[in-house]
Amino acid sequence: MRHLGGETQICGQPQRIVVLNSKMLDIVLSLGVQPIGYAEIFSNRRGDFDQPSQQIPYLGDRITQPIANLGMSSNPSLETIIRLKPDLILGDIRGNQQQYSQLSQIAPTLLFEYVGRDKWQDALQAIAQVLGRTHQAKKIIAAHHQQIEATRQVLAPVVKAYPKVLMVSSEQLNASINLVTSLDFCGALLEDIGFKLATVSQSKPTNITQPISVEILPQLDADLIIVQGHNIVELSKIENTNSFAKIQLQSVQKSWNTNSLAQSLTASIKNRVYFIPTYICLGLPSPSGTQITLKSLQEQLLPLAKTGNHN
Repeated sequence: MRHLGGETQICGQPQRIVVLNSKMLDIVLSLGVQPIGYAEIFSNRRGDFDQPSQQIPYLGDRITQPIANLGMSSNPSLETIIRLKPDLILGDIRGNQQQYSQLSQIAPTLLFEYVGRDKWQDALQAIAQVLGRTHQAKKIIAAHHQQIEATRQVLAPVVKAYPKVLMVSSEQLNASINLVTSLDFCGALLEDIGFKLATVSQSKPTNITQPISVEILPQLDADLIIVQGHNIVELSKIENTNSFAKIQLQSVQKSWNTNSLAQSLTASIKNRVYFIPTYICLGLPSPSGTQITLKSLQEQLLPLAKTGNHN
């Protein structure tokens, strides 16, 4: 099996799989496979996932039994992985390349691209081949395209009336703010359904985000604004996924609503500013991430189509 880490020989069909990020977790769950261990990309939680439905956002309710916590994605616990005796390890080329040789000594290890537009489809197809589930992979990809097309049609009136979207990512505006580009998973989805992303230059982006200052927001004025929000500290303390989005967005919503420059933008004045957890865009550039993002966009933006006016 060729992958970004090199070439790996896999004998038989793996039964004991560990995943080193939420994207890999979503892919194996989407293929109907339960992993035995999981490393989180943003969190340094203590203890195993004994109640995954309350501890793992968006995906935990699909995990049928407690699974081992392998620590941080970029520095997973090799000791715990050895103890689990996996027969397949799935990770990320950027985050896990340094540990690749050690991981490969424990079990066959496949590394894939983590972030970005449609990168999950390559990983899905490769993993499905290893697990003997290529038919499911084709169905998942077909469903992905159908969801995008359906959302494109539903939101067509909104896209026509409000074509330009500014998407930014922040925890607190006075600390840092990033402009989200079309290379970002959620940025790409916005373009896929017809919106045009606000940019600071005409050249093609090279990264998923670009640091900017609050002061240039007026230069990026757009019809709609979508803010990816996060609270890094709280990501390590998740005990109730029902309140996850609210907690993740509290800080950025408050800072946006109290920042005079942000409030001077047309979209703010017209109440056309929307929020989505950064976790979805960076943590789930995957099949479930598509479903969650498109559902959120429809729920938040569809009322604009019903107002019937472009004010």
